[in-house]
Amino acid sequence: MTTRQPKTLFIQTFYPEFLSGLYADDATLHNLPFDEQRQRLLATAFGAGDAYSNGLRALECEATDVICNADLLQARWAAEHGVQLAGNIHDRRRQVVAAQIAAYRPEVLYVFEWSPLGDTFLAEMKPQVRLLVGQIASPLPASRTFAAYDLMISSWPPLVEHFRSEGLAAESLRLGFDARVLNRLEPQDPEYDVTFIGGFAPSHTDRIKWLERLLAEVEIEVFGYGVENTPARSPIREHHRGEVWGWKMYQTLQRSRITLNRHAGIDIRGKVDTRFANNMRLYEATGAGTCLISEDRDNLADLFEVGREVVVYRDENDCVAKIRHYLHHENERIRIAQSGQQRTLRDHTYTDRMGELREILTGRL
Repeated sequence: MTTRQPKTLFIQTFYPEFLSGLYADDATLHNLPFDEQRQRLLATAFGAGDAYSNGLRALECEATDVICNADLLQARWAAEHGVQLAGNIHDRRRQVVAAQIAAYRPEVLYVFEWSPLGDTFLAEMKPQVRLLVGQIASPLPASRTFAAYDLMISSWPPLVEHFRSEGLAAESLRLGFDARVLNRLEPQDPEYDVTFIGGFAPSHTDRIKWLERLLAEVEIEVFGYGVENTPARSPIREHHRGEVWGWKMYQTLQRSRITLNRHAGIDIRGKVDTRFANNMRLYEATGAGTCLISEDRDNLADLFEVGREVVVYRDENDCVAKIRHYLHHENERIRIAQSGQQRTLRDHTYTDRMGELREILTGRL
């Protein structure tokens, strides 16, 4: 039996700060034709980049991406296709996306949430596609119902359970690593002993205290957004080295002997579940070839061999002890970093994940 090859349009949302910096750094970027400009944005390796569409294309499926809040990019598409835009920024974003859906005519409209498009717009688009899919593994906005979706995808098991309890179809799909990253990363000697790369947002309530406790004992180079949310005299500010996104993030990971991971607390309608290892850093850090020290979570052993492919900590004191141990046992650290990378490249690439996704989509179609 021949497997269906669903034609899929992915709707992405990039962090506004990242987009602003990208266009500020290259004053000519917005003048490029749409296809070239979009490829420049996707090639930054921000988030998952085009790993989903690329993975499906490798399986002979038609797939492409829209970055719905890349306003200069979207305006270029509208100009090239004679689409007149009106209203506020939110109106214009929806008008362009609606026109792109009509032009591309996908069977599957796949939206990465958090998306600024909203429930009403998605309900309006639903008759134009055979399957409307949303993906989310972050706190659910109070204003959203997600009711228009035919299917919800999440890497976070409690969210899958939540959507099913709400009467929505939901499936689990783990995150992964885009192995193409390694084709562009030049081998680098370690520059940092220990790094932490992440954000300080409302969903990271315990992360600040955790990191401050570690900084009282060990040196850590901190990279990420939201440092203004830390206390004015926090040691995090002293150790903050700026924001790193996309390639800069991967280069920073590659240059780290050790990198630390701390999951966000994902609030699901007032309940926070901390049982599961889930975030992208698991795969980004191991894929880049650094030694990852992460929290001890119930399912981490299902993803990596603990102690051989990744290191886990139980609490702050244990984390400090693990950092000191592996900084003083270089050969052990290198073996763990190499084993973690091998495991990720064997079992956790987006090439594998997209095979799983195709089966989910075709099953629903």
